[in-house]
Amino acid sequence: MFDTSFKLLLRRLGLILGLYMLLRLVFYLFNYSTFAEAGAAETLLAFLHGLRFDVAAIIITNSLFIVLSLLPVGNTQHPKYQHLLKWVFVLSNAPFIALALVDVEFFDFIGRRSSNEFFTITDDIANQAGQLAGNYWYLVLGLILLVLFLVKLYPKAPAAPAVMVPIWMRSLCLLAVAAFAVLGIRGGWQLKPLRPSHAFVLEPASLGHLTLNTPFTFIKSIGQKQLEEKHYYSSDEELLAALPFNPIQYKQPDGEQKRDNIVIIILESFAAEYVGALNNGQGYTPFLDSLATQGVLFQNAFANGRKSIEALPSILAGVPSLMQEPFITSPYQANKFYGLGHLLQQEGYRTAMFHGAANGTMGFNDFAHAAGIEDYYGLDEYPSSLQAKGYDGQWGIFDEPYLQYVAKELTTFQEPFMATVFTLSSHQPYTIPDKYKDRFLKGELEIHESIGYADHALKEFFEAASKEPWYHNTLFILTADHTQQSIAPAYQNEPGHYRVPLLLFHPDLDLGNVNATQVTQHTDIMPTVIDYLNIPTDKVLPFGRSVLDSTSTGRALFFNGNAWFMVQQNEVTELTMDDQVRFYSLAEMAPASPSPASEKLLKAYVQYFRNGMIGNKLYFYND
Repeated sequence: MFDTSFKLLLRRLGLILGLYMLLRLVFYLFNYSTFAEAGAAETLLAFLHGLRFDVAAIIITNSLFIVLSLLPVGNTQHPKYQHLLKWVFVLSNAPFIALALVDVEFFDFIGRRSSNEFFTITDDIANQAGQLAGNYWYLVLGLILLVLFLVKLYPKAPAAPAVMVPIWMRSLCLLAVAAFAVLGIRGGWQLKPLRPSHAFVLEPASLGHLTLNTPFTFIKSIGQKQLEEKHYYSSDEELLAALPFNPIQYKQPDGEQKRDNIVIIILESFAAEYVGALNNGQGYTPFLDSLATQGVLFQNAFANGRKSIEALPSILAGVPSLMQEPFITSPYQANKFYGLGHLLQQEGYRTAMFHGAANGTMGFNDFAHAAGIEDYYGLDEYPSSLQAKGYDGQWGIFDEPYLQYVAKELTTFQEPFMATVFTLSSHQPYTIPDKYKDRFLKGELEIHESIGYADHALKEFFEAASKEPWYHNTLFILTADHTQQSIAPAYQNEPGHYRVPLLLFHPDLDLGNVNATQVTQHTDIMPTVIDYLNIPTDKVLPFGRSVLDSTSTGRALFFNGNAWFMVQQNEVTELTMDDQVRFYSLAEMAPASPSPASEKLLKAYVQYFRNGMIGNKLYFYND
């Protein structure tokens, strides 16, 4: 009997799997213009890759049906029980078929697969049910036909009585199916369970929306808090006018285009507090301090977030972390955005990212691809013959051997290239190789010794790189992903929690005319690279600015979970979730006089970010 039940289950789930593929085809046809630039082979791959997301969604939505179908007790082949199973199947799938059909049209409005925003507009849907049904009658008809299709083609149980199987054997089989179901839901054996960002691995990136299915994105967004719009400004035009942002600056650059390489080094947990050059020589970074004398080390640099997962969107796409959820895992992760990789690929650059941790860590590899990074080098790509010797026992490869590997790999790249390197040894538990024990200052915090080791690894990297032909044609940008443990009172306030180093260095160029005292932030890195290379584009967000622009003293934005902050040259503006505004001096964080201009500017940034995320229109200024 169990063998019959299992075969029936596979046939019935296969029916809904085929229906999901049909819905994907309908979605493709209705939104063909979005995917028109993709070739036939890439489009076919998107359909095939979509099976992974279909399986996950189908198992989740049919979990009750699966359990009832394989129940280890009773006669599950009895006609009445089979009739009950049929309606459980139909009722489990009909709502999600409806969601997928709605997205056939709704996608055109929001530019991504729908998530739990349906929960926030249920009243609007109810109030507009009449006109919605009138305008989109064909979707209603399609839903009715598809449900009838399910009912009609639902595989029936055989009429002949089945042989009873012992309960213990049926129970074991149910457990085995449950194990495979868990594997299907998480999308395989990879480090992180399947999520929407995993769909965006093909080029063009828009194919990620075709790979996904709406039931999956909806389910994954349940429990995630949706943003609410802000309306400090009554129109988009008024909002843009309130921002110090001129897209023409990047669309029509002055001067000839450069073809320099770009290497962005993100140092794990390198808070500004640990850098001697930022603290009157008191620190744990002798090499970084020496490099600062040859480049530009900004005295007032800030991260846009407090987590590693928040750093990459800010650095590689100019998207700051101004909401509770990191962008990479938020309901808006499938929104349209343009990464530095996209823009440089268009200019003929080879693009890559290196991180010595396991592939899938914090979704870095998926986000890198979504940001236009062609090649990702994680632990899987590190030579297997060297892994045992270089493995730190926790996260991945120690910084010194890994950075030497990066230097050698970059030498194989055709120029020009852009590479992002993310270190890891100064991550908790701050492990360093045994041979370096007691070599670096232990300091007063657990992290300090590992900072010294990572700084040493950085020194060895630059020594190796300086012998390579690409070195003298490269702009290096060094920063930290976020701050970490703190002991200095000067850093134990809201701005201090976000202070990181930001250093520009070019072996053959004098950058001494760049203002090192301006306020800078992670989101400044992408526009700075574009400005430095003189690349024409209209795909720059207003949250950052080129640090090469001497007309501004700069600003930095961050969100601490309760309020938004904007740091300017001498002041800090705070905007709370309930729209209370406070002002502080930057030096002492003491209350300061109100600044109406700063209040308006911060509100403009918050409205632009939130409304742009909700409506998937971060680039509305160039639409």
